[in-house]
Amino acid sequence: MMDITVNKLMELFVDTLQKCGMHLLEMSDEYIGYYIFEEFDSGAISFLHESSLLKLEKAGLITESISQKSAELRSKFMALQNTDQWNVDSVKCAKEWREILELSDEIKSLLK
Repeated sequence: MMDITVNKLMELFVDTLQKCGMHLLEMSDEYIGYYIFEEFDSGAISFLHESSLLKLEKAGLITESISQKSAELRSKFMALQNTDQWNVDSVKCAKEWREILELSDEIKSLLK
């Protein structure tokens, strides 16, 4: 696997966060499913991973707080995989998903 630059890693980290948030609730079921279960899912695996967060933190591109919140976001998201809440209807109504969407928005606000 080819290493990516820390700046490219930061770009992919931010792009991953853009795929998750309260704004999704205004979209069609098809878009919610695509962004959460395809785009965010693949990004969370790689770009919210502990090793990626550590690289970004060491480079001074994110704070320790952002790194911790991002790890928490990934953990909450991964905990829902293979459960009965792994569907668009749950994304729209379950409190666990609401916490994930809000946490993603909180992290994005800390990046500004």
